Amino acid sequence: MEVYMNRMTLLSAAFCVMLLAACSGTEKQSGSGDLSQITLTESLRLGDESAGDTILFASINHLAVNSRGNFFVTETRPPAVSAFGPDGAYLASVGAEGQGPGEYRYISNAIVGPADSLYVFDSALNNVMIYDPHDFMFVRHVHVEDEGEKQVSGLIDVLADNWLMRIGLPSFLRAEDGSMYVNEDPHYEVRRVQLDGSYGPEVVAKLRANEMILNVEEGSRGLNFVNVPFARHTTSAIGPNGLLYHGWSDSIRIELTSSDGSLHGTVSYDHEPVPISAQEMEEASYREDELFQKLVDAREPHKTKPAFQRFVVDDAGRVWVKLSYAEGALDATWVVMNTQSEVVGSASLPVAVNLWVVRGGRAYAVEHEEGGAPLVVVYEISE
Repeated sequence: MEVYMNRMTLLSAAFCVMLLAACSGTEKQSGSGDLSQITLTESLRLGDESAGDTILFASINHLAVNSRGNFFVTETRPPAVSAFGPDGAYLASVGAEGQGPGEYRYISNAIVGPADSLYVFDSALNNVMIYDPHDFMFVRHVHVEDEGEKQVSGLIDVLADNWLMRIGLPSFLRAEDGSMYVNEDPHYEVRRVQLDGSYGPEVVAKLRANEMILNVEEGSRGLNFVNVPFARHTTSAIGPNGLLYHGWSDSIRIELTSSDGSLHGTVSYDHEPVPISAQEMEEASYREDELFQKLVDAREPHKTKPAFQRFVVDDAGRVWVKLSYAEGALDATWVVMNTQSEVVGSASLPVAVNLWVVRGGRAYAVEHEEGGAPLVVVYEISE
């Protein structure tokens, strides 16, 4: 079986589309109850052309923050990483588009390492690019080979002596007779990768790929993917304790896994499923392309929205979960839980805002209104 290697197509599809008490070992679920309100006050906004900003963003897909409060904005189209100071002042571009030293063709994210070095994964060339923590100049790169038929598709985080990377079979495979077919095992592995690019022996976790409709056109070479309306997805994050937090959005159940693959606990939250209205389903399901419409119509639709939209882990190891919201809502609730599944507070933010990093008393977010350009927003946290 030969793997179909159109990596850019598959990566583009992926992007259109990553606590039982840690000590007690007994699961504890929390209901909504009366939640202590956490206040997030906007202190900084970047990329707003109407406000006279000269730094504008096209396609933000990741934010990272170092120990000095500098933050980094990753874009995919065109690929770029921009560095900003704690006050929002532009500092530098990190690397550039290209194929030379320190350059990249397609980047998934930028990760800050334990010593503040910046790691950028070029997912077109399988290179981990490393940049100086002070002047952001290129230092070196490490090439990570695909493992047989499994392709490396992302850098999850940088630990003290290894990296966590995402690896798995692509969505479309090629049989011995040359025909294409859909991969029926939509999972990927989280693997430890040593600093020289070699793999560690453990599978840290096996996670489900984001829900999509995949199709190979009969009698042709056409490969099609369609986003599922109100699709379920996997979110993962690294906590300050080096544990991998990961969960499938059909329920609020977030597992904590160590780098050797052992389960350390589960954070769970009871929630009331949010129904999908007929109008919402009609808007989400309609496709002008006839083939795509047939693929969507042939699938049993979801009746409720995902249990959560996304989650992040703060520097105290708490999980901030963005709950799904009803039709017409202007704000979404973020529930904050500790590693014992106890709700310690909640925050309310506009539905267009997604948090990426919560640390040092600040929350770093991307705001993206439908039809508008993405903005970076920084909040001060009051509890």
